[in-house]
Amino acid sequence: MTEREKLLNRVRMYDFALVDVIEYLDGHPKNTAALAYYSEMRTAFDKAAAEYEDAFGPLTAREVDTRPGFWRWIDEAGHTAYHSS
Repeated sequence: MTEREKLLNRVRMYDFALVDVIEYLDGHPKNTAALAYYSEMRTAFDKAAAEYEDAFGPLTAREVDTRPGFWRWIDEAGHTAYHSS
């Protein structure tokens, strides 16, 4: 497994945990242990996502920097058709 795959799996793991605890909190909104777990998983997700994005680029379109010269994952793949002259 590559480093990229390992990091992406960590992001997915924390994302799944967040979805799971959010669904639980829908029915138990005052459960302090679940709220603490949500906070812990949110922090872990944010850290894992930032680590992945620093190394490999954005996970979603919301994190894309659209300024000229910032399409790194396209540049690294050698696609020059996306750049304006």
